[in-house]
Amino acid sequence: KQWYQRRVRGKMAQFRNYSWDPLLIISQMIAMQCIFYFGLGTVMYFLAFLHVEEISLDRIFISKKGDMLDLMTLFAYVTNCFITAVGLWYIVQRSTQCLDFTVTIHFWHFVLTCLYTGFPTLLSWWLLTLVSCIVSTFLGEYLCRYTELEEIPLVGVRTSNTNADNP
Repeated sequence: KQWYQRRVRGKMAQFRNYSWDPLLIISQMIAMQCIFYFGLGTVMYFLAFLHVEEISLDRIFISKKGDMLDLMTLFAYVTNCFITAVGLWYIVQRSTQCLDFTVTIHFWHFVLTCLYTGFPTLLSWWLLTLVSCIVSTFLGEYLCRYTELEEIPLVGVRTSNTNADNP
């Protein structure tokens, strides 16, 4: 009986269970990577449709000096920051983990860019990736923190009424 009481008291002291769950982390990371590329591809497709341009993977993985980093690509990456932040808010749900997930997303984007076009040599690619990482992190943290700071409803707890009008 004593071990049970210690176990219950230990769990009651914590608001969340902070046990390390690698399957949860890996599944969240895969989901966030999919959201990143799905959002980026969707925005680029929509913008290419408006400008009547052909879209290819070259637009997503632009990294060489011969390639052109145009306004459409810049706008798509900036818009994708908001999509990634909403994904962080919906999937990760912790403001303390937003930086970790955002850096991991952009690290894998760097790896895939290296595999597709080679090592990125454009300064604008590095700046765009850095700005995208920073904006996604701040927006994701803001959304998660806003949700974390909401009041927790306590069901079944009676409150004392201090108004003199009510008996």
